[in-house]
Order: sequence, then C-alpha cells, then structure tokens
Amino acid sequence: MRHFLCACLSALALTAAAQTTDPVIMTINGKPVTRGEFEYSYFKNSNVEGAIEQKSVAEYVDMFINYKLKVAAAEAAHMDTLSSFRREFLQYRDMQLTPYMVDQAFIDSVAYSIYDNTAKKLNGKDMIRVAHIMLMLKQNATDSEKNAAAQRADSIYNALRAGGDFASLAKTYSQDKQSAVRGGELPWMGPGMTFESFEKAAYALQVGEYCAPVETPMGYHIIKMVERKQLEPFDSLYANIVAGLKRQGIEDASAENRIQKLVQNSGGRLTREMVMDSILNAHLDNPELRYLVQEYHDGLLLYEINKQQVWDKAAQDEEGLSNWYKEHKDKYAWTEPRFKGFVIQAKDKKALKKAQKVLRKYGDSDWRKQIKLQCNKDSVTVYVTGELLCKQGENGYVDQFIFGGQQVSAKPGFTYTAVQGKKLKQPASYKDVKADVLTDYQESLEKAWVEQLRKRFPFQVDQAVLQTVGNHE
Repeated sequence: MRHFLCACLSALALTAAAQTTDPVIMTINGKPVTRGEFEYSYFKNSNVEGAIEQKSVAEYVDMFINYKLKVAAAEAAHMDTLSSFRREFLQYRDMQLTPYMVDQAFIDSVAYSIYDNTAKKLNGKDMIRVAHIMLMLKQNATDSEKNAAAQRADSIYNALRAGGDFASLAKTYSQDKQSAVRGGELPWMGPGMTFESFEKAAYALQVGEYCAPVETPMGYHIIKMVERKQLEPFDSLYANIVAGLKRQGIEDASAENRIQKLVQNSGGRLTREMVMDSILNAHLDNPELRYLVQEYHDGLLLYEINKQQVWDKAAQDEEGLSNWYKEHKDKYAWTEPRFKGFVIQAKDKKALKKAQKVLRKYGDSDWRKQIKLQCNKDSVTVYVTGELLCKQGENGYVDQFIFGGQQVSAKPGFTYTAVQGKKLKQPASYKDVKADVLTDYQESLEKAWVEQLRKRFPFQVDQAVLQTVGNHE
C-alpha cells in the first residue's frame, strides 16, 4: 500500500482537478498533471534569473517531464515511505498550513492579559520613561572603589546643576552603553520593573527633573524624568500590544494551541496529522498552496533519488571517473603548468627537514596526523599548507620557489620556508581535475538514467492543452 502522504497528495491533485476546470496537460506514469501545476512551475522558474534560461514553453516541457519521471522513480523505490522523508515533508507542510489556523481570539486574550497584568502592577500609578547616567560597580567592589564611583557620579551631577546637557553627559560618561547612545533614555516602565531604590527616586520626579546620584546593586544612577502618563485604555494600546506579540511568534503559538485543542477535544479520534490533513483538504481551492505543497513533496524525492542515482554514484565510482577522464583527456588539458604539493614553514632547519621527510612518506595518506605526531607533538614547530594544486599567481610561496616570483615574507617565528612537490605540465590523473571530471561524469550518468526512465515509465502530453499555457482565462 502506498504511503498515506502520496495517497493524500494524489487525492488532493485529483480532487482539485475535479473541482475546477483545470485541464490535464500531461500524464506521467498514470498520474495526471494539470495545466495549472505546469504553469505554476514554468512561470515560477521563469522569474528566477538564469533558472531555466528563459526557455519557451515547448522547451520547458522536456525538463518538466524529466523532473516528474525522476519523482516517479523515487516513488517506485518507496522513498516516500521513509520516516526521514515523512518527518521533513510534514514539517514543511505544516509550516504552510499554520497561517490558516491562527486564532485571533487567542491572540486577543493574551493581549488583554498583558494589559490587565500591567494595570494591576501599576495600581493607579503612572507609566514612566526616564533617562539615566550610570556608573557601574562590581558586585565585590571595595569601599575605595565605591567611593571613587560615588565621587565621579557627584561630579557629573554637579556638571548638570551647572547647566550641562543630560543627553550629552550620558553619551560621554554613562557605562550603560545601550542607553548611552540614546542620551541615557530607557524604555517605558512601571512599578516592580527595576530596583526599588531606582524606582522610588524616579517616581518622585516630575517631567524634566533629575535627581542626585542613587545607588543600586548595579552602581550609581543619575535619573531624569522624560515622560510620565497614566496607562491608556486597552483599545488605544491594542494594536501596539498585538504587534509586539506577533514579533514574538504569537500567531504560530495561537495556531498550535487551536490544533492541540481539536486533538484533545476529539476524544482520541484525531491525531495532529489528521487535523493538518483536514486543513489541507479544506483549502483545495487555493492553487498556490496546493502546488507549493506538491512542489516540496516532489523536491524532497527528487533530491534523494538524484543523490542515489547520480551524485553519490558518480562520486564513489573511482574506476568510472578514471575511465571518463582517459576517454575525454583532451577536454581537461591545461594551458599552463601547475604545482602540486605542499608549502612548509618551520622554526628551524631541523624541523623543516623532519616535515619534508614525513611528507615524502605520508604525503598521499594521513600526513596531517603524522605531522602532528612527529613534528608538532609538544609544540608547533612547522606549518604545512596543502595539498595544493595551483598555477602561477595563486600562491606567493609557490610563485617564489617554483615559478621564479619575488621572495615572500616568512611567517613570524617561522623563518624557514620550502615547498615540496612537483611541477606538472598536464594533469597526472583525473584527481588533478576531479571537480570538472566529476561534474561531467555526473551529467553523463544523469543523461543515461533519464533515457532509461523515459523507456521505463509511460508519459504523454496533450498538445492542444499545451498550446493554451499562459493564454487562457
């Protein structure tokens, strides 16, 4: 039996097609593809610069068929039944469905609860916005350190009394760096939101007044009253409270709360997955959502089947890579020589010779481990960079020793430098041009695989419907 996800998606596509007049543009291995799904893919990729190189509809058809054939191969291999696939797909699907379950009543109740708690804490007192100049004290500050901080605070206070600008002094002297850049200004606060001594001094001030230095566990503060007001009615603050809640993810929380309530109130008849399935089915008339979910489903399968049939297969096929290189050797020829090897920097000649010996013996295997064990066990005496494969101009040390370039300054403390390796006119094997060989070999495997898929799975295109793509009401 097919996994419920694919059954669900198949049912989704079929039901949606039945509910609309969206005609079938092609059939891949017995599964219909609507014109809407094809258009969604074509126009979406057309808007990505370079994604399909502005191909025509006719040119894009072959690409789309190959894409769907690979998905069919993944389904035939039951990759859609893997727990890893199911977990990732459901996670993505649920992210797309969550907005449809946002519970505004839940959000409103949280907003009012915040307002009500604030009102209770204020207990009729004002909300206040103050600025401060703070001189910090360590928790274990000595008496002399406290006296010094107190004297500095008094000096700043006297400067204020002599006509100094509070904001300028805050920017210059306050050690609360976050508020200092704003002239010492702090966010709105109410009772119980700061230290008792700070709060008592602040609430005693009128707008524009400032106080003598006040001590708190943080240090000394000179406080200025910027603004104070009674708590405004809930309706006037509602938009700001909700905006803040949204920044903290209240919409996702409200949706999850609603989903869990549906599960709990079902008496065990529903699971979370069943609830999310029902949400998806309830929005079949939304083609963007439907195609987006289908696209991600297919995309996950496409990645896994490509990885298995092309990418990993090519990367692990040493013999195949070698044979491909030999058959297409001229394609990978260099126009200028390369140096293949290592750059060694050492503290002394003895360390340099030791490193060279290690690299001669282990250069093709675990040289890093051996350099650490034999050269840098107790302290770092050599630095080895490599294995390099570079042409002239790509490494200063290689240029100096191999290509006759200018001398390069040694690394401080490592006055002896050498290179070890050889100059190659052409690649010695496919490994010297592996990245290019691997890309081409993967392309060849993919091409052969697609040819097999086109023989294995039946497909057909309705040319009449194809002609209407992008040209219908």
